[in-house]
Amino acid sequence: MDIDENKVMITYNVVVEYNGVPVMDSQLAQLLRLIDREGSILSAARLMGIPYSRAWEMIARAERILGKQLVVARRGGKGGGGAKLTPTAHKLLEIYSRGERKLYSTIGPTHKIKYIPLKKPDLIIAYSHDPLLELVLGLIKNKGYEVEGLCLGSGKSLAVLSLEEVDVACIHLYDPSTGEYNKPYIEKYWLSNRVKLVGGYERELVFAVKPGLNINSIEEILELLIKGKLRLANRNTGSGTRVYLDYLINSKAMELGITKPKVLGYDKEYLTHIDVARSIAIGEADVGLVLKYAAKLYGLKTLHVTWEKYECYALMESLEKKPVKLLTENLAEDKLRSLAKNMTGYRFRAHSSP
Repeated sequence: MDIDENKVMITYNVVVEYNGVPVMDSQLAQLLRLIDREGSILSAARLMGIPYSRAWEMIARAERILGKQLVVARRGGKGGGGAKLTPTAHKLLEIYSRGERKLYSTIGPTHKIKYIPLKKPDLIIAYSHDPLLELVLGLIKNKGYEVEGLCLGSGKSLAVLSLEEVDVACIHLYDPSTGEYNKPYIEKYWLSNRVKLVGGYERELVFAVKPGLNINSIEEILELLIKGKLRLANRNTGSGTRVYLDYLINSKAMELGITKPKVLGYDKEYLTHIDVARSIAIGEADVGLVLKYAAKLYGLKTLHVTWEKYECYALMESLEKKPVKLLTENLAEDKLRSLAKNMTGYRFRAHSSP
């Protein structure tokens, strides 16, 4: 078959390597340049038309290779918070720019970069996956507000809240040293005086079991996982569910005298609870720590593990925004009860800011 050469384009890309490992390409260079210009990872990602989580992954990968930070928080003030490049990032961009100049002096620019100008949403919220919260966000959208929801997991959601890149973060992080949810992490991220708890609820975490498996206790599940006799469907790194599962696995491993448990399927990540439940239902995995609501959607056998606190924290300066006020109203106990009347695995009680 002949090729229409008028439709063929050859492009060249500068790639910077560190110790023989590629660390920066044109996309990461664009991202860092936009972060430097905009003072925001979120704004840079939106201008490039890439998912916010993808932007974080690109930065994190380069930081792992270099062993140094490329982006740090810029504390709020009159100009607000956000992100700024470290000296390492500026140096890396300088090296990359030298490579670009050498390439372009020989062949000229290979393509023109296009950015997508986007209007800032009325509400930007980062959260760990939760079906009930997504219903709440749907109510706000139905009122005509533009809502940008970033399903990043609890850890990343707190990180971007600390950067003041979002208005609200909804999290469920368990701290084994205190036995508390969320509050210790709010303190670790220096957010104690910068955020307010605007609502939350409790969710039932269960072990969901593949049909046909005769398992009747949490202890049995943990022991079989640690010994590599069950395949796990695991949540993504930084999610509150994964933090709690790590706590359970490590506690059981210590009890059994095992220093390095090798859990089958541990490194394969699922972004949502629905994904975990589905993977078990179709036989891709044997067990998973998941919301009871998700497990019941697929008719899976469940073993109760714990009730966890799922809470939403808003930046102080975002509290007067109309969609944040609407979020707070819809996180009230009576509103949640009505919204979740057909959803199993949730319970509600009054919340107060720590």
